[in-house]
Amino acid sequence: MAQGLDYKCPHCGGNLAYNAEAGLLVCDNCGSRFDPTAWQTPQQAQPGPTPAPEAEEPPAPWPPPQFNQYACRSCGAVVAAAATEAAGTCPYCRSPIVIAEQLAGELAPELVVPFRTTREQAVAALNGLYGKKRLLPKVFSAQNFIDEVKGVYVPFWLFDFETKILEQYDARDVSTQHWGNTSHTTTRHYAAHRVGEARFLGVPVDGSINMPDAIMESIEPFDLTRAVPFKPTYLPGFLAERYNVDSEMATVRARERLDKTAGSIFRNTVTGHQSVSLVGSKVTVNETRLHLALLPVWVLTTVWRGERFTFAMNGQTGRIVGDLPLDRAAYWRWFAILASSAAVVAGAIAALAVGL
Repeated sequence: MAQGLDYKCPHCGGNLAYNAEAGLLVCDNCGSRFDPTAWQTPQQAQPGPTPAPEAEEPPAPWPPPQFNQYACRSCGAVVAAAATEAAGTCPYCRSPIVIAEQLAGELAPELVVPFRTTREQAVAALNGLYGKKRLLPKVFSAQNFIDEVKGVYVPFWLFDFETKILEQYDARDVSTQHWGNTSHTTTRHYAAHRVGEARFLGVPVDGSINMPDAIMESIEPFDLTRAVPFKPTYLPGFLAERYNVDSEMATVRARERLDKTAGSIFRNTVTGHQSVSLVGSKVTVNETRLHLALLPVWVLTTVWRGERFTFAMNGQTGRIVGDLPLDRAAYWRWFAILASSAAVVAGAIAALAVGL
């Protein structure tokens, strides 16, 4: 059975956890602070007698188990964790646990973007989100309760692309001439071609099937200039996952994002026309470099009238997204107001036309 790593204060033996505001490992007992980049884990287990050789294990079942078991170093309890979980908390003694083998070898991330927002800031951002939604039921913010708040390091593949882009645009100029009651409209079309090279750095693709791509992309961007070389000392106090979307699968999504972004990248170079539309785009990738990183995400779950609502917040920038219930009565009131306003405007325009 694997041992889960924990981080103990060398002064008092208390639990150490990464503090997002301080950017340091902080002891929850005496308040001592330590630099996570310089931390050296003390020897936590005294050498004992050489254990007897273990019997050969039978072949692993397929599909692989959904849970793994780990021993907590602090209390000795056996902890069951999801097969992709790389950091968490012992449910018995609440000690932070880092499962080092889940982030070793081919699974090891190259970079990590540390949390810069706290749990309290995530809750405040969620409450602030309620006040900005006019169609949210008024009782929702008062009656819902936050069921869970989790800080999760989510695995992301980061792609660097060197590309050649060919784009074709249809530019149009429209002119109208009047002769008495007769008018003549002329539309001139111009074919505009653009060829160039572009470099895309850090195109992110979510590496966890547990996190919906649409939500993860909605909380972008992450400031990757603040990424640091990965060390497990950034994980205590948070959850972390190893990737279960491999690089080949992620490449498909990265190319989709690349093609969507590259299309019309030269749009602003086609000037002097009344309208410009993209006709075709071809992106050729000349070189690809790949990085694996852990990026910080707060996941918040609320419950209202037996229904769960999930929100995600960028743990670096504070950008928050999520689905909220709709006050249908308020929706139809707003619809009626907008519809009546449109009717008034249309009537005024008709009256002016008649007057002319």
